[in-house]
Amino acid sequence: LPRSGSWLQSVKVMMGFVEVATAMKFLANADMVLQWGIFTRDVVLGVWVVVAVAAAAWLVGAFTRARPRPRVPLLQWGVAAGCLLIAAHLGRGLGGARLGELESFLPPPEGAILAGTATVDGELSWLVNDYPGALQQARAEGKDVLVDFTGYTCTNCRWMEANMFPRPEITREMERYIRVRLYTDGQGELFRRQQQLELDLFGTVALPYYAIVDSLGTPQSEFLGMTRSTEEFLAFLRKDTPVALR
Repeated sequence: LPRSGSWLQSVKVMMGFVEVATAMKFLANADMVLQWGIFTRDVVLGVWVVVAVAAAAWLVGAFTRARPRPRVPLLQWGVAAGCLLIAAHLGRGLGGARLGELESFLPPPEGAILAGTATVDGELSWLVNDYPGALQQARAEGKDVLVDFTGYTCTNCRWMEANMFPRPEITREMERYIRVRLYTDGQGELFRRQQQLELDLFGTVALPYYAIVDSLGTPQSEFLGMTRSTEEFLAFLRKDTPVALR
């Protein structure tokens, strides 16, 4: 290990910036569960951008009061440049761009969690927390129902919604279904009922959990967890993964 020295002070301060950024993720989780509407996606991204820029400024000595200013090591300049690149990347998200893997740690875009229907620009719409309504619509249109058992604080759920669902081949298959998103980790009787529904039908309360049911609510196909494989999720949507006997 390298000898202790002033570099440890730099590590300590940088970890402080990381802690502030991390805290925003957990505040956003609490916000979604309690429905405050304060720590939205744009707010979290905005704070992350400010934190990244502030970290870069600190690394190059912008906040030091020492005179003359101490020489900034080359490594710190490199890390500062990295912080600015991160800030620029996060700034794209403020304009509506999806940020890939980072989407797992962000609140959904505005409009993705609503009381009745949810939609994000360029993506399919979903009924939200209305299972009976989804079955009724399925009977009227002669379709099956795609059920997304999800959670406000579910990181893997966010990844699937941002990175799997928008894939063209996945979208084409999902268009064949009435789509309903059921949150199971909110506060109130509705969320307890939806968690109990998942438990009664599939014997688990794991998230994310995806299921296809017919218009009477009889399970046809199921899929547990997150996957990065398009073919694996397509097999579920095409009902190639039938529900196990229980």
